[in-house]
Amino acid sequence: MSADFSSPRGVALVLIVAGALVMVAATVALLVTHEPLVRFVVAAGGAVQILGWLLHLRPRPRPTVVWEIGPDDGDADEWMGERFIWE
Repeated sequence: MSADFSSPRGVALVLIVAGALVMVAATVALLVTHEPLVRFVVAAGGAVQILGWLLHLRPRPRPTVVWEIGPDDGDADEWMGERFIWE
């Protein structure tokens, strides 16, 4: 698995931010009300946040490239002097 240093985007970002907001709000509610059941809301927010990070860090499929040496039959693309066929 290669290192992915990009920022979370899309659904992953929504899950991470929503989970963090739920955790903060539930933590404040727990400190104010001392209601033990609010701890489950804190845990649920953490689970949503972890799900978002796992979604962001999942391995993404990469296109396979077949390198070709020989005459061009019209089905090969050329980029910077290299010819290849996308499968």
